[in-house]
Amino acid sequence: MTMPAPARAGSDASDYVTTQPEGVLKTYSRAGEKLTSVMGGIVNGTQNDQSMKIVFAPDGKTVWFDKIISATSTTFGWIKGEREGNKITVKEGQKAWYYKQDTVYTAYTVTRIVPNPDGSAENYNNYKYAPGDITFSIDKDSVITLLPDENGVAAIGLTRDSNDPFLVQYGYNGKWLGYGDINTVYTPYTVNLPQGPDSTVKLEDYSMTYFNEIGGPRVGRMVKCAVVDNKMYIQGASQYIPEAWLVGDIDGNKVTFTEQQAGLLDYYYTDFRGAEVVQRDSEYYYSPIEKLVFNYDPETKTLTTDNCLVVGTKSFLVAEGYMNVEFAPFADVAMKPATPVVGEAYYETMQGCVVSVYVPCLDVKGSFLDPSKLTYSLYIDGALYTFDADKYYIEHSATEVPYGYSDGYFFKPLNMNRYSVEIFSSNASTIGVKSIYRGADTTTESDMATFTIPLTGVSEVKTSDVVKTQYYDLAGRCSDHPVQGVNIVVRTHSDGTTSTAKVVR
Repeated sequence: MTMPAPARAGSDASDYVTTQPEGVLKTYSRAGEKLTSVMGGIVNGTQNDQSMKIVFAPDGKTVWFDKIISATSTTFGWIKGEREGNKITVKEGQKAWYYKQDTVYTAYTVTRIVPNPDGSAENYNNYKYAPGDITFSIDKDSVITLLPDENGVAAIGLTRDSNDPFLVQYGYNGKWLGYGDINTVYTPYTVNLPQGPDSTVKLEDYSMTYFNEIGGPRVGRMVKCAVVDNKMYIQGASQYIPEAWLVGDIDGNKVTFTEQQAGLLDYYYTDFRGAEVVQRDSEYYYSPIEKLVFNYDPETKTLTTDNCLVVGTKSFLVAEGYMNVEFAPFADVAMKPATPVVGEAYYETMQGCVVSVYVPCLDVKGSFLDPSKLTYSLYIDGALYTFDADKYYIEHSATEVPYGYSDGYFFKPLNMNRYSVEIFSSNASTIGVKSIYRGADTTTESDMATFTIPLTGVSEVKTSDVVKTQYYDLAGRCSDHPVQGVNIVVRTHSDGTTSTAKVVR
């Protein structure tokens, strides 16, 4: 039997609350399973260690949930519950997302969901909407638990409510959207981030170098450090939470860092932790250790370890991992950068070739360079190449590329800290690359590395000038710029012919 769509006043935005309601805000950590809609079907995952905000209103009864469905961050509505004793009841059909144009509206509403015996994950319908309000329990420690329905299922999700003629005609209205949470528990979470030294303490520039993949080159970045009494303070040890402080205890020639909070990363609570790399079959994994101990030289103030520093959740979902970390004082001096490497160059599109480059963040003596002061330039048959603003969709034309720059399209990261760069030149025979470093207000260039492009396939590439380029998506819509996803690129050449290529952005 098909259950009826939830009856809601979908055209009314009165219950779409997007600003934080009045009351006491408390932070929680989630636990449980989650369902996420991805290309290919519905996948099961975990909501463990994801953050949750809950507001307890002044009336002592009203409770507001922020982003109540963990699997999607595109819901902006606060969902209202009413507390009575040790239970919180959430009326079904409240809006987590809402859009209306003229008289046509679409809302993503919070409802119960149950397994669909006639569906499958591959068909995006292994769960379905179920009528009924949502209930939670809340205990004396403020732990909140999603309660099961009469059939023993504790699951909530997003269900579509719309009067859009297309959605209604094809049966999409009242359907589960593929996002949901199962057996959810919210546990109070106390934010206790390590603090840096007193503001009067001068911070020193340090380099943080490490390996981020087995067999790869040593890489790094700049951080700030301070030593106060028997404490070592480091800011910038997390690439994605650069403001976070890592604080360790100095004891003679050792510095010990215990597990400590790093901060919020993509809705997850994360910690700094020590780890070691272990091999299972042909795969390598991080395995947590109780303490991360560095060797410390009090004279040079350098820290080294054979273990790893990771940033991850308590359930050890690792977001960042750094092997064989070294922290060392950094002096801003003029240094000649090491010679880069052109790994390969080949013709991939009608408009030009793709170049693979590796730019070491080291000088010729192996000393670390400040990445923010390092760039590289390309040379086509000996001539300096200009990255045209119109072709590369950048603000200004440039002849230098910042170290580590990626736009995911013309400049793409590869493994082993290499990058692929697309060049608009259809008849180049050699590609050169040179690094430029600006230390101590002095510009220094590396030696040139060159690569000769194989002749194979060059004759198949049109060498006449491109006079017009248009991009088409899979629906046939034309644009002067590439769109996200698959692009069919049609180029008109000066000889009147056209060429096409398929690219993914």
